[in-house]
Amino acid sequence: MKRRGPTVEFNILRDFVQETEAKFLARHLGAPTLGTPTRDEVLDVAAFVVLTHGAFENFIEGVGLWALESLERSWTVGKRLSRCSASLLLYHSAPEADWDEPRSIYDNIRVAIEKAKSATSLKIEHNNGIAMKHLRGLFRPLGIEVPEDAGLTSALELLVALRHEWAHQYRYGAKKVKFAADVKRTADDCLVLAKKVADGARSIRP
Repeated sequence: MKRRGPTVEFNILRDFVQETEAKFLARHLGAPTLGTPTRDEVLDVAAFVVLTHGAFENFIEGVGLWALESLERSWTVGKRLSRCSASLLLYHSAPEADWDEPRSIYDNIRVAIEKAKSATSLKIEHNNGIAMKHLRGLFRPLGIEVPEDAGLTSALELLVALRHEWAHQYRYGAKKVKFAADVKRTADDCLVLAKKVADGARSIRP
């Protein structure tokens, strides 16, 4: 099945985050942000964080798998190599040469791309995070730049940390609680980062 492109993946992500914000955060956004959040706000923020984290994870995996299919199609159909193809092949070892085998240059590259795509697809499908190290490990071999803006990366790391506390670390919830307004700003910055990733992915076509 042909995958959706990065623009469509980003639009799905943005719409979901906005829908989740309306469901869990909107009623808290007009409240004062002094003291500590109410228990209702804490739980709504937790739900928003966990769902938004999952949506970002789906987004980066969707973009990565689309890039793999795009680069393979560019070579097998159009005999064109993109920056994405070159970068992917750099991250994988060269196949053993068999000079007795009558294989064309086209087929040599096709087989190398197929092997690299298969290994990278498994890595993407088994991906379980959206921290910067996950984004670099997923997108750099695909020739897609990962934004390194300090404000955006810190927002992403905060989303990851909050989700980790609620999903894994503490039995009764996070020790660090955030107001809805703070988490909304964090998610907004994460969407800006995701848009930059999507724009970078769109540029990989030869």
